[in-house]
Amino acid sequence: MAVQAVWLDCDPGHDDAMAILLAGYSPALQLLGVSTVASNQVVEKTTRNALDMLDLIGLTHIGVVMGQAKPLLRPAALLCPEIHGETGLDGPQGGPVLPHSGRQALPGKAAIVMFEAIQQHYGRQPQQRVQLVCTGALTNAALLLLLYPEVAGMIEITIMGGALGVGNTGPVQEFNIQVDPEAARVVFEAGVPLTMVPLEVTHTALATPEVLGRMFSRGGAGSISPFKALVELLLTFFASTYKDVFGFHGGAPLHDPCAIAAVIAPSIFKFELMRVDIETVSPLAAGQTVCDIWHQSSAPKNCRVAREMDVDAFWELMLAAVDATDLAAPMNKPQPAPEAAAAQEA
Repeated sequence: MAVQAVWLDCDPGHDDAMAILLAGYSPALQLLGVSTVASNQVVEKTTRNALDMLDLIGLTHIGVVMGQAKPLLRPAALLCPEIHGETGLDGPQGGPVLPHSGRQALPGKAAIVMFEAIQQHYGRQPQQRVQLVCTGALTNAALLLLLYPEVAGMIEITIMGGALGVGNTGPVQEFNIQVDPEAARVVFEAGVPLTMVPLEVTHTALATPEVLGRMFSRGGAGSISPFKALVELLLTFFASTYKDVFGFHGGAPLHDPCAIAAVIAPSIFKFELMRVDIETVSPLAAGQTVCDIWHQSSAPKNCRVAREMDVDAFWELMLAAVDATDLAAPMNKPQPAPEAAAAQEA
């Protein structure tokens, strides 16, 4: 199977960090770049988290561009510190746990940088659309489509977002769509091939103690590597906040990697093509994904909605990517003694 080019648009919190390593270390994907948006945290923090995560896992060649700091029409982005902490990637004791990379984001506006990268790759391989995977608010994606309508012929979009029924940060609203409903409406009405992986599916991707046991025991006996120890800290914090806020007792759901998995291995999902509209007006339900599950709407079907996922197959993809990352992570490599490092510098 041909390797698929992917651009990841995200708001790096704990599950986004796992999506980054899955996108970066799946042999089925070529990660072209990363753009960030405000939602889990302010965009300056989500951008720092993306840079730090990429450098942590040895992908320093992947550029990051800072995207939108606020929704298209609303005064400010919703944030989620109760789930992801004040940094967006807190550890169990609070505060940052990722080493600071020191690298800076790419210059320029996200929509322009995204378009140029997509256009350049598509120009070389016009037989295959670039996969735009969005795991945060859809503000950057909407601006990309509004500024460059021709990009609709170059991309497919897969989002982690929406819900067929009950929401998470609202009665019927999923967080990513709720942050910027107007942007979501632009994306859903753009006519671009669109796949939605909703809460009903991502809530099955639970990082249970059994799954984590497999993740941290793979690769041999003995103590886990520094990289896997850090992953354990991140997932421990994530599980704790999910338990406190939502009452999840079996482990936190890794929402965002499910969207990456839908690009890597669509065969492990059951999809249904349906009409999905975005509620933007109601004070009670702005951000709801109104899914025509009974196919009663006369409007064109515009979205392939994931209804089920083979959870075991998902975790095989995820665990393989963690193992591949573990082999490449610079923090696992032996570091020269201070005397040796000083001699090399001299």
